[in-house]
Amino acid sequence: MVFCSRWVPPLAAWVCGLSVLVSGAARGASVDVNSPTPYLGIGINQLSYFDGSHAMADLVRHSQFRSHDWGEDVGADALGAPTRDFLMIFSSLRVAAGTYKLSFKGQAQVSVSASADGGSSAPPSIQNQRYDAASNTTTADVVLPANTRGNAWLAFSQTRRTRASTGADGLTDLHLWRPGYPTHGSVHFTKEYIEAMKKFHLIRGMDFVSANNNPSVQWSERTPMGWQGFVRSKGQPWELLIALANETGNDVWLNLPVKADDDYIRKLALLVRYGSDGVNPYTQAQAKPVYPPLKPGLKVYVEYGNELWNAGPGFLGFGWALGLANTHKANPTHPIAYDGATAGDQYLALRRWIAYRSATLSQTFRSVFGDAAMMTTVRPILASQVGNANVYLSEGLKWAEGFYGQERRTAPLNPVARRIHELWWGAGGAAYYDAQTPPTDTSEKTMAAYFASLPNAEFATNTATDAVWARGFGLVSVAYEGGPGPGGHATSGTAAGSPQLVSTYNADPRMKARMQAAHQIYQAHGGQLLAYYVYNGAPPWEFVDSARPSPVSDTRTVKLQAIDAIRQQPKTAETLGTLVPASIWLPAGRRAGIELDGGDSWRYDAQALRFVTGTGARGAAFSSSALIPVRAAQAGRFQFTLTTYPEADTQVELLINGQRAGVWSLTGSCGGICNGPPVVSTAVNAPLPAGLSVVRLRPLSGSVWIKSLNVQ
Repeated sequence: MVFCSRWVPPLAAWVCGLSVLVSGAARGASVDVNSPTPYLGIGINQLSYFDGSHAMADLVRHSQFRSHDWGEDVGADALGAPTRDFLMIFSSLRVAAGTYKLSFKGQAQVSVSASADGGSSAPPSIQNQRYDAASNTTTADVVLPANTRGNAWLAFSQTRRTRASTGADGLTDLHLWRPGYPTHGSVHFTKEYIEAMKKFHLIRGMDFVSANNNPSVQWSERTPMGWQGFVRSKGQPWELLIALANETGNDVWLNLPVKADDDYIRKLALLVRYGSDGVNPYTQAQAKPVYPPLKPGLKVYVEYGNELWNAGPGFLGFGWALGLANTHKANPTHPIAYDGATAGDQYLALRRWIAYRSATLSQTFRSVFGDAAMMTTVRPILASQVGNANVYLSEGLKWAEGFYGQERRTAPLNPVARRIHELWWGAGGAAYYDAQTPPTDTSEKTMAAYFASLPNAEFATNTATDAVWARGFGLVSVAYEGGPGPGGHATSGTAAGSPQLVSTYNADPRMKARMQAAHQIYQAHGGQLLAYYVYNGAPPWEFVDSARPSPVSDTRTVKLQAIDAIRQQPKTAETLGTLVPASIWLPAGRRAGIELDGGDSWRYDAQALRFVTGTGARGAAFSSSALIPVRAAQAGRFQFTLTTYPEADTQVELLINGQRAGVWSLTGSCGGICNGPPVVSTAVNAPLPAGLSVVRLRPLSGSVWIKSLNVQ
């Protein structure tokens, strides 16, 4: 995610957010990138007393334990339960009126503190408290006569964990069930939250599992299902995220901790396929798993960390990944350094490390799920900086092509060759957008200008860049995060970006139409899957309204109405690329949507581009090349020729959507710089599907000046 600063006044906070959303039609199992309507995702945030999601039926999963002097040290045990007297903060925004069912193992004196929302009311109370000695269980009703606003907590005094306890030693197995929900744990999520989630087809759990700062290395360090209260940096249990996907019928997106070892990755793959007992995954199908696996028909997306290019505050994963890359950058026996190119370049090593570890995730899930499930049920993602910024995407793809590709099939570091589309299903950066006119105030003049220029032109350009690189290597163009965030990058301390200001912009009816228009721009420029950020907890980007918090999960904000409309509208036709038949002049570059990769230079008369073959151990994968988007009105076979200035004999490879379609053998006729007329090559015949394709030209030997690609 983009960096969100965290403004946390005492016991209340705006926090980079939890996400999910609403409605009832299509599900992840039935809607996909090839469906006639858009395929939409949503990010969800960490659970906390200040997140405002109202996601869980059991409020303990949102709660945080504090000592009676409001310190954070409660002597937590191995499952997070307090070992001394404590407070349990369960809300700092709004929470609904009603009778909440409290239970815990042990005994305690319990009181409740909460303020009525909007005026005086009967005070909250603890009623019907009972202790059952045989089971060492206390139950009680927590009665909130009115919706409450602000900090609300339970105070536990004179705690006794066991019947034999003699001092204040805390409690275990705490639960606080919302009104109307069963108390035996059969329901995890509130009905409004599920309704909100069903607005989307895919749930991305990046914040939910604390991917940015999750330090876990071994499986034993991850959060188990029995954890009590706030989970901090290790994130929510994986079982809970899978349960959410199962209950909504949505596909699920997993973000693996950056430092997770190979055993951790394998165990997570097993958990997704077979379920778990709450601590460890099963290794085969179970008749009655304690925590079930992902339901058949749903898809699992797998990503390494989150924004590992992002060195901003709150993104520890960047430093961890950079350190791991540096450990191996000069070791020729390691995949990222197999060709010696990373020895003196830590950032090239980082780009390759991200791709390498992403490929490791893919291959580990393949070993658990089998070949048939890959790219159908299991969809690995290579995520990068938006618009191929700092060449994170292109360098990762080229390294993977060079290391895993056919030319490396006998190498001892890589005995099994893999094509790019066998490693990843999708790739790309984020798809955030703001307006050309910043939201500096809420005057009608400023707001009108903001919405008139939302999204800015950079949104289309960045989308197209990522789409060309992804689809040029045979992958789906994916935005792991995106959406509008008024003033989201404004300087701290200014009005722009404040919760009150962004609430006004996000709640404006014009936001709905502009979000629809932006999604159409995203599709027209080659984007295929956009996972919006974020349901709640990050005021600029969130889909709920933190300035006017709801006592239950919100399902009807303007942004959610926009998602309803986007989900139901037909896909926008792609306009990216040159409509063929046509001759495409390569020096046009990005004016024609062309991406040029390394080593290209202008011919002296500005009529052609020079492409050079990769040298030494790096091989043809590192040759300079051109990625050219084209569109066919209908599927068919086309003739491809090159107009060149021949120097020496050379070969140029034609790839279409990542697959080799043919090779031109070009005969040099003049040597050196040619002043004669250009030469048209022989034809390579190859099919194009209807719609957008990306043609890639790559020299396999020598160098060549190319004026145009001709498609007839």
